[in-house]
Amino acid sequence: MKKLVGLLVIMFVLTSTINAQGNGNRRNQMKGNQSNFTAAQMATLQVKKMNLQLNLNQSQQDAIFKLQKNQALVRTAMRKSMQEKKLNGNPLTSDELFQLKSSRLDRMEQHKLAMKKILNSEQFAKWETMKKGKRIAKKGYNNNQTRGKQKNW
Repeated sequence: MKKLVGLLVIMFVLTSTINAQGNGNRRNQMKGNQSNFTAAQMATLQVKKMNLQLNLNQSQQDAIFKLQKNQALVRTAMRKSMQEKKLNGNPLTSDELFQLKSSRLDRMEQHKLAMKKILNSEQFAKWETMKKGKRIAKKGYNNNQTRGKQKNW
């Protein structure tokens, strides 16, 4: 009887572990794998989301589409180069990492200035609060993940 109970406990732990590991894959499938989209498709989706939230006119949509498409092209190129370095086993040096982060911040600043030119003041303020909300949501999600791992039941 004790062996049966012990076996059931072990099976329960194994199945719960397997289910917990599989949740990340399902979540990515539900969200859609954006790496399979072209730059134009990613930009179109982003513009549509922004249009729903900011009520953009057609000229704003066109300008933001060009901006987002360029951004998507840069992101995919950077992702490919990082994957190649990872596959080749060449880790980034501290100077390369600094340059990478510095150029990313420069691109973010340029993007913000371009958005400020495209959007009116009310839309720009709303866009900035949307970005802050996205960062907070990501932080909250990560905190929930780590909080769950820290508990020892």
